[in-house]
Amino acid sequence: MEINTGAVETLKNGECLLVDARIVKNGAISLQFAEVIRPIDEQMSLVAYANRYNDAFSTKARRSWLVTDVQAATEDYGVDFTDTGDWYEGPKGTMLDLNILNPVLNGYNVRLAIKETTEPSPYQQENIETACKTRGKGGDPITHKGEYIFSNVIVVGVKGTQEVEHTRLEADPVGVQLVEESQIQMTSESRVGELQSSDIGL
Repeated sequence: MEINTGAVETLKNGECLLVDARIVKNGAISLQFAEVIRPIDEQMSLVAYANRYNDAFSTKARRSWLVTDVQAATEDYGVDFTDTGDWYEGPKGTMLDLNILNPVLNGYNVRLAIKETTEPSPYQQENIETACKTRGKGGDPITHKGEYIFSNVIVVGVKGTQEVEHTRLEADPVGVQLVEESQIQMTSESRVGELQSSDIGL
């Protein structure tokens, strides 16, 4: 795969970008993916369109991170992650810029999928006001059956023209009362958070 074949700013609907890599603990690396997720059959939001020059409403690329090891990543993406020549020290650690447009892994197109849930991860539980889905940046929370919605993004692989399956919860009408926070149930099986390499969905 060739690096510098795309950019986040020019992503179109249906395109996915492998943005960069970051070295994490135990010699593993975290790959950052970006995609503008705007389903073709989705109704146009006049509120978002009317406020398209307002940063609070602008449509930005969604992000997801995939943790893997150097050997696997080198085989999968054709980039020598053992080469220290292009790595640099960034604000979040040792980084490598990639910008690979529409990566293909073992015959699967790498894409991002939205998975909405009312079950927060431990981090989301501790930061509900900033982690839940809202009406515009800093707006009122959007709920489903009176509970906060948490919109997570995972990395998946799809064949050919296969559509990515998103999980979107129906939003309550404006003004519906929130369920008490003490009633939000946590499950020990929650898998929301930084993804492991087995979660790519292949």
